[in-house]
Amino acid sequence: MKATFSAILLLCFFCAVAQNDFSDPDYFLVESLDQIQLSTEDSALVQSKMALYHQAKQDTSRLAILEDLIDECWNDEVWPLYNDVILRKTNQILSKTQESTLRKKYLYYHGVAYANKGYLHDIQSDFERAELHYQKALEAFEEGGYEEGQGKMLYAIALINEERGRLQAAIDFYNQALRLAETSGDSSGLANVDISLGDVHSSLGNQAEALKHYQRALLIAQRIRDKRLEGFASTTLASVYFSQKDYLQAQRLSLRGVQLLDEASAGADKINGLDVLGKIAASRGHLDSAEIYFTEIVQLAEAANRPQDAVQGLLSLAQNDFNRGDFAKAEKNANEAYQISKVLGLKHKQSKAAGLLGEIYTTTKKYEKANQYLLEFNNLKDTLRNESLKNQALEQAISYEYEKQQALAEADFQKEIAVAQEQEARKNVVIQAGIAILVLISIGLLINYKRLKTIRKQKEELDEAYHELELSKNDKILASNLKALQAQMNPHFIFNALNSIQTLVLQGNVDSSYDYINKFATLIRETLNSSEQEYISLKKEIETLETYLKLEKLRFREDFDFEINYPTEIPEREIPPMLIQPFIENAVKHGLFHKETDRKLQVHMQVEDALICVIEDNGIGRKAAQKINQQRNTKHQSYAISSIKKRLNMMQEKLKITIGLEYEDLEENGIATGTRVTLRIPFADHSSNISAQS
Repeated sequence: MKATFSAILLLCFFCAVAQNDFSDPDYFLVESLDQIQLSTEDSALVQSKMALYHQAKQDTSRLAILEDLIDECWNDEVWPLYNDVILRKTNQILSKTQESTLRKKYLYYHGVAYANKGYLHDIQSDFERAELHYQKALEAFEEGGYEEGQGKMLYAIALINEERGRLQAAIDFYNQALRLAETSGDSSGLANVDISLGDVHSSLGNQAEALKHYQRALLIAQRIRDKRLEGFASTTLASVYFSQKDYLQAQRLSLRGVQLLDEASAGADKINGLDVLGKIAASRGHLDSAEIYFTEIVQLAEAANRPQDAVQGLLSLAQNDFNRGDFAKAEKNANEAYQISKVLGLKHKQSKAAGLLGEIYTTTKKYEKANQYLLEFNNLKDTLRNESLKNQALEQAISYEYEKQQALAEADFQKEIAVAQEQEARKNVVIQAGIAILVLISIGLLINYKRLKTIRKQKEELDEAYHELELSKNDKILASNLKALQAQMNPHFIFNALNSIQTLVLQGNVDSSYDYINKFATLIRETLNSSEQEYISLKKEIETLETYLKLEKLRFREDFDFEINYPTEIPEREIPPMLIQPFIENAVKHGLFHKETDRKLQVHMQVEDALICVIEDNGIGRKAAQKINQQRNTKHQSYAISSIKKRLNMMQEKLKITIGLEYEDLEENGIATGTRVTLRIPFADHSSNISAQS
């Protein structure tokens, strides 16, 4: 642990430091120390530790002094030099020492030196070399039997694998680190692993599970009074509340976390809290305040040589600049974030940067660049979505197996207690062998009764645990399937929209093509953003539908009119995204497309205990559309509607509600005049989430 050097020691050595030029490598152990610009504190620290080093008689004492120097020195030019000294000395000693007790002492310092080298590469985002040195440290700690050191290395390796997108390996290492932290009594290690497991669940969209891990980490940090850990857990927890739009709770935790981290002199760890505070300020229209927070993120990340954190600040700055209309500055910051993300292989942040650049270039009418970045954004989004679906299945399987093993381990433990109690009872029976047969029989019956009762109770508890695990597993799998179907619908819609753009281009309608691309860029951003959420606001859904129908209006020109009727005051309610649009698309594609003129579409929305949405077209009707498809020798069925029906069935099963869907063929004097579809969509009920959090 790096600690602040005492003021008294600084005063004692100030004069000696002023007189020393650090040019003696035999005394200071390293070459070129005199070529480094040392602060007064660094100079005093090195001078004092070297005095202690040369007074020490044992090699282990000298290594301990060097370890303290490294922990207390924050100068990245100085401490790595002394870390190399530890590594050289332990290599030399271990190559000559076979005695187990002595080897164990040196293996500890050997592991520490490799761990420090891994840390140096880690903060420089050289993850491959960092992991290599962490592995060597792990081997040293394993040979020496240092469980706490093993746990910290497993945790560091897990963090690197998570950063590089290897979630399977990351979860495996986190679970190993968790077990070692528990057995070694490492409370801070437990809290750190909980925070990281929360990050994994958050990245997979499982906010409830993430919240549980973050809250447990915060409680541990408060119990052991670790300000840095408590501050970091607070700011991480704040990000979950921000995603749930609980801005008051998010702001309270962020401010508290930033204050604690300042007190702990851990400025670089404030980044997450500053990002939340900046986004809250931006959401309230305080763009100048938001810029101050985001700029501080970039400055802290650059000072700590943490480029991956700098990307976070640059992206937030770019979005803030875009919102205030400063497109030149937005382009500069977004492009810098894009370049860093690409070099470091941070696909998620690269995708965000590409999407934002596409939006900036579309707004500034640089359509060629806009097209380039929007295509890359879509490709990265598809790649990340596929990885996310795989990772969700993986996380469910690993989580389920881990919980299952925990339940079995608990059951085995209870059985061992029962066996121990039974053996103790038998001893008592032997000791009391002189007691009458009747008493012995009574004791035997009592023991057997207790034993049977204990076993029966254990079986009931185990059956109940398995039942709960199965319910949890089924619920997770169902949620994953719902998200997978929703993800499949988006590429289908994108494909249809791109076909429309292609048609306009081939017809030579350049102005309409540009207008269509601009609206399409807005729509695709809204659609892809909503696809990551279980619910969106009714207002946002209506805006998305209007944008989509304006695109269709561009395609059909004057031959298509639409109307969306909804309440004057739209209630602040939420519905599942992408439920209504496929039915509207179906009406346009199969009902109105084959009609030559006077194409009309009406959407009526009525708010009751649920949303009643009526979609009515004056097209050729379902029977005529089916005949056309048969003449084309196709067994056509709208893929999006098919997916919607599956999704409706799954939602009904998961939420235990009824979602209404009714088709009506409109006729006049036996002639088809269109189709009417009526949807009854329940609003989101967040009361269960709120009660769970409280």
